[in-house]
Amino acid sequence: MENIGINPIKSKKAYMLIVEGVLKLIQENKLEYGDKLYSEPELTKMLNVSRPTLREALRVLEFLGIATVSPRKGIMINKPENTSSYLPLMYVLLFEKTSDLELFELRRSLQISMSESAARNRTDEDLDLLKEITEKFTVHINDDYEIFSELDYDFHMQVVKCSKNIMCYKLMETLSILMKRQMKDIIYNLPVENRKDTVYYHTKIYESIRDSKPEEAMKFMYDHMERPYSYYKTK
Repeated sequence: MENIGINPIKSKKAYMLIVEGVLKLIQENKLEYGDKLYSEPELTKMLNVSRPTLREALRVLEFLGIATVSPRKGIMINKPENTSSYLPLMYVLLFEKTSDLELFELRRSLQISMSESAARNRTDEDLDLLKEITEKFTVHINDDYEIFSELDYDFHMQVVKCSKNIMCYKLMETLSILMKRQMKDIIYNLPVENRKDTVYYHTKIYESIRDSKPEEAMKFMYDHMERPYSYYKTK
């Protein structure tokens, strides 16, 4: 057989093996959220690695939001509820230059599904905040587009929060930089006189969630997102 240019297999770097080992222990419930790991000297001895290698692994774990390294408290496994978003994914998406259409299609699928879940799972506390945000649209309907788009972001995030799907909420938080930029673009290109349509749909979505009507909430969210979806499909 001719040489087809297959390169030799290289073993993973030691610090990545440590990172993957910690993740596996968490997945197997051998390490719990909030647990304190051994000290650096203990870990270097147990893992048979150098201190620089261990510290490189710890830096990666901190960057991923998995652990916190403190001179006083030691090495702690973070609790997911204390991690607002996962920045590495954000950096990957920025690096890959995610298109506006791809981003909007992801948002659209999440928002339509989560509006249905919100109508089923929302609490009174969640609903009160959603109502407060919804009422602000009428007050700020003629304000600067940045103010209006910030309200738009808050509304859509609160709908997802009402769904009680933590994974979807954290994914939306992680996408916040891209989402806010896109929402500003949408509102900037929306004539002020047409903002009443946004207010109408947000009010209907809120009322459907309030009245526990999941199919209706999903329909209004679908209709609400059709105009910008058409805009990005033809852009």
